[in-house]
Amino acid sequence: MSPPPRRVLIVHNPTAGRHKRRRLLRVVERLERLGCAVTVAETTCRGDAEMIAARATRADYDAVVAAGGDGTVNEVLNGLALVEGGPALGVIPLGTANVLACEIGLAPRDADQIARAIAFGPARRVHLGLANRRRFLLMAGAGLDAHVVAGVNIALKRHAGKLAYVVEGLKQAVGYDFPVLTIRADGVAYEGRMAVACKGRFYGGPFVAAPDADLEAPRLEVCILPAAGVTGMLRYGLALPLGKLPELPEVQVVSARSIVITGPRGAPVQGDGDIVARLPVEITIADETVDLICPLAVRGPALRASAALERA
Repeated sequence: MSPPPRRVLIVHNPTAGRHKRRRLLRVVERLERLGCAVTVAETTCRGDAEMIAARATRADYDAVVAAGGDGTVNEVLNGLALVEGGPALGVIPLGTANVLACEIGLAPRDADQIARAIAFGPARRVHLGLANRRRFLLMAGAGLDAHVVAGVNIALKRHAGKLAYVVEGLKQAVGYDFPVLTIRADGVAYEGRMAVACKGRFYGGPFVAAPDADLEAPRLEVCILPAAGVTGMLRYGLALPLGKLPELPEVQVVSARSIVITGPRGAPVQGDGDIVARLPVEITIADETVDLICPLAVRGPALRASAALERA
């Protein structure tokens, strides 16, 4: 027998833009057509999504759905993780990179697939990462990428999407001094100019950075990039979309349950595309897990993106 449609609380940031609101409304319409009871809660400021999710209970909702980018997902999961046995986590991908959507094989513009997943899709238990005191689902890192996240122009991001990160990346690369970071992974020391602890395989969109990462596994895959300067970053920037970054001879990807990154004190640490901590940072597997709603087509123990997204 098919499971009953879920009772859904959608957490949405209304400043995302009119065209994204239209995409949201299309999903809501389909959810209601599938028989879901839908409540939409709009945020007014940073932190609202976490607070709304923390107050949601299984008595009222089967799922809390983050309608936005990976940063909105991060806020919602931090709220859900505060209460054991709370509602499952769903996503309506309305962001710039939508890395989580890539990870689970969810097409950001397919309103029918998104609605069917939220209404009836399997909920899989996933392990969270923890950067100091902040939980993350996909990745946390230090180095140039964190400085880009910290400095990106929000207005340009709303209008130009990923181009805003390219602009900020070029600007940062020219003035950035690429300090050495010390990465201690399960007690073993490494050095690099950038380090990303991955819970998922994808980074920056449909680009594989850590092929063995698995959201359901209680471990981190730590990608360590040692090259400095604009030339090194261009090399990595070209290798990533080609799926070759982990294959570069100087790049190391190591498995660990706990890492400590030290470098310039107070330098930013990004998690799921937002600044979540400052150096020094300890990144570990969190005690909490969440149930993540996936598309109906996803099967097996690992969360794998669809073949179409792999080829994107």
